[in-house]
Amino acid sequence: MTANAHLSRKIPAIIPVLKVATVSCVIFLLSACSTRQEIKYPAELTQQQSPQAQSSFMVARSAYDFKDHDIAVPANFNPQGLDNCNFSSTNENDNCPLKKPIIRVYFDGNDTQPSDQHNSEISALKQLNNDKLALLLESQLAGLNRFRIVTRDALSQTELQQQMSELSTKELAERLKNNKPLQPDYLLKIDTVKTAQRFYAEYNGMAQYSVELTASMIDPYSKEKLAYPNVGKIRVEGTDVKSKQQLVYTEVSGRYYTGFDYTNENNVNAVFNLMASKAFDVLIARLLTEMPATAQVQAFRDGQITLDRGRNAGLLDQDTVILFQYQAGFIDPIAVATVTPSSESAIGQIVRWKKSDIADNIRTRAQGKVIKTNTPVFAVSVGLPQSYVKNRL
Repeated sequence: MTANAHLSRKIPAIIPVLKVATVSCVIFLLSACSTRQEIKYPAELTQQQSPQAQSSFMVARSAYDFKDHDIAVPANFNPQGLDNCNFSSTNENDNCPLKKPIIRVYFDGNDTQPSDQHNSEISALKQLNNDKLALLLESQLAGLNRFRIVTRDALSQTELQQQMSELSTKELAERLKNNKPLQPDYLLKIDTVKTAQRFYAEYNGMAQYSVELTASMIDPYSKEKLAYPNVGKIRVEGTDVKSKQQLVYTEVSGRYYTGFDYTNENNVNAVFNLMASKAFDVLIARLLTEMPATAQVQAFRDGQITLDRGRNAGLLDQDTVILFQYQAGFIDPIAVATVTPSSESAIGQIVRWKKSDIADNIRTRAQGKVIKTNTPVFAVSVGLPQSYVKNRL
């Protein structure tokens, strides 16, 4: 037998052994790798989320819902510069963070998003012009008394001219001396986009309306757009103020037949007015959160407090406030309370004391008698009160 023939008979027997050995080696290597090194995946720092069309406003939590760890000073309150305050409700130092900001409201343009609109919808978009929106927002902000509003109402100029014609030169000079024009600290600039679209499916359609506000604060002297206060973008859709069923309609041969009558200008106006009103509600709630009201605590007695300011500082009825002690840059929360303001002062009821030595000391000393603390104590609001939302918005 030749050597080649002998080798050829052995090869088939060797091949299965090699296959088994190879597979075993691969398994051994994989198992060895798995014990030595773990597969690492990149850290997930973000998550994908679809934008939310609805804009809801946040209200202050009731003081009765606070727990001990919730009693903390709101993030947007600025304690820097409290030493500069003279605590005058009408002539506060410009460097005091308790001073009410002076704001002028400005709406830019009357932009509408192009779409296949009916004449009634086009008319409604034009009627909801930004001059009217600005005056409406001015009135709402002025009613809060949290800010001082410089109006752009042309009626004020007309009235001034009327007064000039009726008063003597001396009387007019005296009036102007005592009533100097306000110079705004901020320009509240609001850009708007109003959209009127309709989507029609096989059997019926739906009116898709929206109002989008983008607000920014501008320094009127440096013309810088400021990062604070940050009001952000507000988007309100028709379905936020009306149910979907109320905006559904049916057409026959391309003409309106039944359901939501988009050909009726009054119907379209009503929806856009509701959307604008809700957008303002959201804007006000955000402003109150970004720029809280503050006052100094005058005295303690049992579970009650008195404040040096009231509605004149923008405190609202049943405002939830955090009491804190401020000294040398350190802030020590003391309690959470609800306040009832008068025109220039307020009284408050402490709902929960903070579990701390400072709070315990004040609480013990104030039992059955009126006390004043050596270290200043302040009250700062935490947002829009639920009672205001229920009764005023």
